[in-house]
Amino acid sequence: MQESTAYLGSDDAIGLLKKVDCNDAVIRHCIAVSRNATEIAREIRENGHEVDIEFVKIAALLHDIGRSRTHGISHGIEGAKILRNFGLEEKFANVCERHIGAGLTKDDAVSLGLPPRDYLPQTLEEKIIAHADNITSKDKVVDISVTIRDFERKLGGGHPAIARLKELNDFIGGLIKK
Repeated sequence: MQESTAYLGSDDAIGLLKKVDCNDAVIRHCIAVSRNATEIAREIRENGHEVDIEFVKIAALLHDIGRSRTHGISHGIEGAKILRNFGLEEKFANVCERHIGAGLTKDDAVSLGLPPRDYLPQTLEEKIIAHADNITSKDKVVDISVTIRDFERKLGGGHPAIARLKELNDFIGGLIKK
């Protein structure tokens, strides 16, 4: 398995998920998010924007690797640790840390007991993966309204995370429209 190169192949990434004992449901979800994110990235590139499609494909496969350790909010942090331990480039770890919802602010992180810093997606590729994850429930694509309703139920209707979800959806949608 290639562990210290810029890119793993899809089979290598799936092998890594298995190596750290991700369950089959997590692996199916990661595959679905990767397919969804790759399609979104292609549409965005067709509209003239620079996007690293191969990175999106592989990083999306690995975005939930931390669920091998926990299904809690810290799975992104745990995933980043796993990928760093395998010697992958930092940008892969960043996807793990920044994919939850539309990202977490430093205040969100502190309130959730995570290390205090911003976990907001910064690159276009990170935003694509976060969005694809937001519209993928288990291994099926869903409308963003489903995710928004789930967040409203969990966090309350006025929570800033919901506004960030909507903003990310609008941002990605704007890049896809022709």
